[in-house]
Amino acid sequence: MQLQKLELAALPYHNWASKDLSDKQFETIVEDLNLSNHSSWLLPQLVAHLGTWRMQASGKTSVLENCTNTFQRAMYRLSRVRRSILVKTQTKQPQYGQFVPLLLLGQLNSRGTPYSHWQGYSGLEWILEPALYTALVGQTVPKISTNRLLEIRQQGLTIRTGARAGQTKQASGTWKLTGISDTELGGLDPLLQTMMCQCWLAHPQHRNKNMILDPNDWDLMPQPLISNDVMLAQETQPEPDKKPVKPTATVPWDD
Repeated sequence: MQLQKLELAALPYHNWASKDLSDKQFETIVEDLNLSNHSSWLLPQLVAHLGTWRMQASGKTSVLENCTNTFQRAMYRLSRVRRSILVKTQTKQPQYGQFVPLLLLGQLNSRGTPYSHWQGYSGLEWILEPALYTALVGQTVPKISTNRLLEIRQQGLTIRTGARAGQTKQASGTWKLTGISDTELGGLDPLLQTMMCQCWLAHPQHRNKNMILDPNDWDLMPQPLISNDVMLAQETQPEPDKKPVKPTATVPWDD
């Protein structure tokens, strides 16, 4: 995609806000534009735009009040697509990765509103990206000791089949744990499991202050499960970025 200017207004957004365009169709359109090639300027501008929102008493009302024209509606929809569509390699741009709530980051940067302010906010599904909303809201998070989390992480990183059976994948390069359904984390969303076991973007090697990394306190940066994790050199190449595909909420406008 060729752009005359590197700014949000130069994007071909004019049909993105249509309520007749399904979320899947919209993501296909955006993905075909290869917007991840423009992430270095697009994400900061998108966050800054979302920081201009004046938040209301509920998420849906906030969307309606701040999305009154085609451009505003298009940018809102853009902020909710799968993060891999906007960021090609999230471990290289963790400040805008999967654990970063773009709209809330905009509010934090522009108004100083901490993430924890939004815990319990009505209509969070409208202002948190679908995958992050699913990971953070409506799940009972058990209290688990550090040692037990490390045991679960080791279990979830262990390869069980094939030529590498018995070997352990690198925590910093693995987005999803496997084979932990029999553990205390077994019933939780995979992204929450990744967060709690400090894998992938939640690993001290990659994590960033923009992220939500504690499901109980969205402002807290947890202590590393292993004190020297942040110093470990990456032994293997990261796995390709993979995220669970979650259904997005329908657009709240009627026209």
